[in-house]
Amino acid sequence: MRLLTLQRSAAAFVRARHQSMSGRCSGPARICAARCASSKRGSGRPRSYRYVVDHAGAVHLDTNKARTLATAYKDPTFLDELYTGLRRRRGGKWASQCLGEYSLLRADTGDSAADAEIIVVFDRLNDDGLGYAGTLREAFDPSRLRWCASGRLYHELTTASRFGKLGLVGSH
Repeated sequence: MRLLTLQRSAAAFVRARHQSMSGRCSGPARICAARCASSKRGSGRPRSYRYVVDHAGAVHLDTNKARTLATAYKDPTFLDELYTGLRRRRGGKWASQCLGEYSLLRADTGDSAADAEIIVVFDRLNDDGLGYAGTLREAFDPSRLRWCASGRLYHELTTASRFGKLGLVGSH
C-alpha cells in the first residue's frame, strides 16, 4: 500500500512540475525549478524579491543599504532571466514572474524624474553594442544618443522597446 502511495505522489509531482515549467518562467529550467522548490516552503504565498538598478547598471537587493560593486548581482544567467521576464505592471512597477515568484525591479539613478520611466541602464560598450543585465545587448547608434536637462546621457531603445523609449548610459 505504501509503495502505491509513493508512486502516485511521484507521478503527481512530475505532472505538476511539467505544468509549472510550461508556465510563465522565461529563464533556464534549472534556475526556475530551484526557485520554485524554494518558494513552496513556508506559508504558501508567493515570494517576492525587490531589486534596484543603480546609475552604473548594477542590480542590488533593495534592502541593501550599502550598494557597492561587491553587493551587486553579477550572475549573467540570473540578470538575463530577470530582464527577459520583466513587464510593466499597472501602477508603473516593473515585475518579472517565474513559477509564482515575483521579482520587482526599480531604478535608483539619482534622477527621480527619470527613475519612473527608466529601467535599462547600459553598463558596457563593445563591438556588439551597448550591454545591460547579463548578456543582453542593444545596437549602438551615436545618432540615437540624447542629453537630458539633468546632464545625463540616454540612448534610444529599439530592440527592447517594451522597456520604454530610453535607456540610461551608465556612469562609473
